[in-house]
Amino acid sequence: MGDHLERGADAQPLYIQVANIIKERIENGTWRDGDSIPPEKALCAEFDIARGTLRQALQLLKAEGYLRREQGRGTFIKLSTANSNQPDNARTRHLAFVVPYVRDSSVSTILLGFEKMAEKAGYSVIFNHVNNDPQQQAEVVQKLVRQGVMGIALYPVDSEHIGPIERLVTSGFPIVLVDRYLKNLSTDYVMSDHFGGAIRGVHYLVNQGHERVGFVTWISPAVSMEHRKLGYLQAMRERGIEPENDLICQVQGYPTIDLTPLRDYLSSENRPTAIFAANDQIAIALYRAAALVGLSIPNDLTVLGFDNLDLTPHLDPPLTTIAQPFSKIGQVAVELLLNRIRGEAGYLQQATLAPELIVRESCLPFDINSTTLNHNQKVSMS
Repeated sequence: MGDHLERGADAQPLYIQVANIIKERIENGTWRDGDSIPPEKALCAEFDIARGTLRQALQLLKAEGYLRREQGRGTFIKLSTANSNQPDNARTRHLAFVVPYVRDSSVSTILLGFEKMAEKAGYSVIFNHVNNDPQQQAEVVQKLVRQGVMGIALYPVDSEHIGPIERLVTSGFPIVLVDRYLKNLSTDYVMSDHFGGAIRGVHYLVNQGHERVGFVTWISPAVSMEHRKLGYLQAMRERGIEPENDLICQVQGYPTIDLTPLRDYLSSENRPTAIFAANDQIAIALYRAAALVGLSIPNDLTVLGFDNLDLTPHLDPPLTTIAQPFSKIGQVAVELLLNRIRGEAGYLQQATLAPELIVRESCLPFDINSTTLNHNQKVSMS
């Protein structure tokens, strides 16, 4: 039968071409309603494609209603008049971006980078948020697959609910994780170096003479937050400081940050002189809690954040923070998806991007007369 596939940078993705050929065979009666499709091995040999590419094509055809899967029996032709009247690829030039919430500039900046790169490559973007709900996340992802999107960038709610995502990865559907990976699941991802960024930030504080460096995080099973805590612990031990339990504070982070444990933490007789906040939202909460207990930042308390949200230069004082390359994360997510869609990706694509230390005015040396700060510096993490 041997239909020719076009290959090269300007060609349609291979799995789209294969899906179109199979559609034509179904619609012209070569393959009939109720017939089982040929074995995967035979189809891969016929089209000279990898099994992952074939499975992407079959996944798309299932989503569009051309095929049905019967457990233990195989995959069968299922004619759909609704689809036969649609032009080829009418539903396939879309990428989806799914996030847990939209409450700060990090998500919007990632999305802008994602949209810019996707549109440059000729794709439209479907955006969804899932209210930090793992069940809603699973339902949205499944809906997008049924709608026939070509690939999904997923910013996971956490790092533990992997079931629906694992099924997609196993099927060969193009998916890339953003900001964090999922434990016990090997898949494509793009994220910042949360561990290395935390180490760099804590070294900066210790270099300023602080030994009682605290760490405030929120209760979360996300790998990103776990890596920042591990980076904090590693950096302290590298400097010969064993972190005491009372230096670490956990707070509830969603939907709002509870200030009560932060007030208690800052009111302690042996409180930290500097605090590494696991993200800028926590740093902002620390500003509020410090004001409530009569502490001045940075004169009484040094605060370092992580993220570099849009509002951080406008805080009083402007926040020193570890800046994530949010726009670049979005752009790389598209690149990884397109590699997977075109059948050009290797076994795994895992990109870890270096953050930067942005020095502003929320940190002072422990001895404030010994060092003069150079505000608004940008220090590369690479």
